[in-house]
Amino acid sequence: MVLRHGLVPTILAGVLFGTTVPLIKFGLNSNIPPELFVELRFAIASAVVLVLLRGRGWIRWDIFRSRQIWIVGFVNATGYATQFQGQALTSSSNAALIISTAALMIPILSLFYVREKLGRTKIIGVATGFIGTTLVVTRGQALSLGSSEFEGDLLIVFTAITIALVFVLSKSIVGKSGGRPVTGGILLLTSLMLLPALPLDQNLTLDLGLTEWLCIVYLAVIATVGAYYFFMKGLESVSPTVSSIILPIEVIVAVTLSVILFSDPFNFYSATGAVLIIAGVGLVSTAA
Repeated sequence: MVLRHGLVPTILAGVLFGTTVPLIKFGLNSNIPPELFVELRFAIASAVVLVLLRGRGWIRWDIFRSRQIWIVGFVNATGYATQFQGQALTSSSNAALIISTAALMIPILSLFYVREKLGRTKIIGVATGFIGTTLVVTRGQALSLGSSEFEGDLLIVFTAITIALVFVLSKSIVGKSGGRPVTGGILLLTSLMLLPALPLDQNLTLDLGLTEWLCIVYLAVIATVGAYYFFMKGLESVSPTVSSIILPIEVIVAVTLSVILFSDPFNFYSATGAVLIIAGVGLVSTAA
């Protein structure tokens, strides 16, 4: 019964996380300036954490004395800035699938950072996932290195690397302080460190329509704070291995919405690549 109660918020978190990439693409297509978009996402999310979740253990001011949490915040802010810029250039489905490869990069980074050994299952999972990524990016065709879509894919690859780095670098802080205050701290620092990127927007304006503001608020409150809230709620009663089902759910939801909403090109090679990425992520996430 406890496991069942934990699975429900975990699955819900996966679904909410899966809506973020298509929603970002929708907002960018609606001409929300990318750097303003990402800053508003984390500024509003931070405000919600400070006002509504502070008493639930999401804010611990002593955590900001740690140099490592500031490094994690900087890495996270950099990754999200490149994600929003990258999604302006590439398709939503490509972005979702490439971002999911962060799970494949975590064991590689852990090998060098904490000397965590790679087992056979993880090695197979990583190899399978990266083969799938190649198929997704190329769609079975020769690459045009100068194309804007390829540039966008490269920016999203960088984002995936930063996500993996955030996971590895924050692991020790989570062990000392807990997941909730670390999550709250990262949200606050990400918002703070994204501010210098605002001048990168060529047409910076807050004169946005109701649809654009609803998109921003949903992304910040529901798909960010809400998703992390349910993810942490699930971790209270399920193991990290069980919670890893969030990754395939997130990818499936994101790609399905991307194809439906934006008619993203999705041929045999893309579909095969998607299956390989999900399989690779599953192998890596569930490996002991």
